[in-house]
Amino acid sequence: MAYQVKVSLRDIEPVIWRRLRIPGNITFQQLHQIIQAAFGWLDYHLYNFKFERSKTVVAVPDDNYAPGDLYGEDITELDARTTIIDELLGNNDSCVYEYDFGDSWEHEIIIERQLKDTKKNSIPECLDGARHRPPEDVGGAGGYEYFLNIIMDKKNPQREEMLYWAEKDTRGRIFDPEYFNISEVNRRLLYALEDDEEHARKLLTGKGLTGTVEWGWSDTCIKVKGKSYTMEHLGNLLLRLGGGSKVTIVVEPPRRRI
Repeated sequence: MAYQVKVSLRDIEPVIWRRLRIPGNITFQQLHQIIQAAFGWLDYHLYNFKFERSKTVVAVPDDNYAPGDLYGEDITELDARTTIIDELLGNNDSCVYEYDFGDSWEHEIIIERQLKDTKKNSIPECLDGARHRPPEDVGGAGGYEYFLNIIMDKKNPQREEMLYWAEKDTRGRIFDPEYFNISEVNRRLLYALEDDEEHARKLLTGKGLTGTVEWGWSDTCIKVKGKSYTMEHLGNLLLRLGGGSKVTIVVEPPRRRI
């Protein structure tokens, strides 16, 4: 089974949302990666999925807490790394995805349609959406409102500092709360299912990355075994390996014809 879902960020108006088509045979960890890519979050906070009707929470277990300590003894706790989304989405109309327990960004996920599990639906895709998500660590919905009030006031002395700070979330663009580019989102989604530490180690460690340089629609890419990895994506994978990782880049220029 595959699914069409609408994911909307709560407590912000106008609503920030994405309509996604996702395969059903993926784990909740991979669904987390899809939502991160769809909204452009930077993925350095904890998360969980809550199903109120079935009293179930799906998260990466914390070894410091015994089952029942975090969510209550009447809540079923499942491991996001091994639980397949079909096990829950097929029997529920909605759930809540929470990212960053400090800012508490709650995303309401509405299951709009169940689809056939075809090759077309095996790669996540954004069908529609609106608006840019808030900057990371802005302080929740209240902090985002405060941030917007500052950047919308050209006379505010904090405006330039705030816009500069938000460039970590826009990769250098001036922050625009109305910005949404579906092509950009789908480029991130193309390999979102692989966007984890295990894949980063397989691709980048050992003998390293071997491929050819090519120019993509908006970024330089390295083509490896039929797949094109943008520099943005490779940068994200390097972050999966952690700060302090040693990187070696070897370039063999193409042979010039005489």
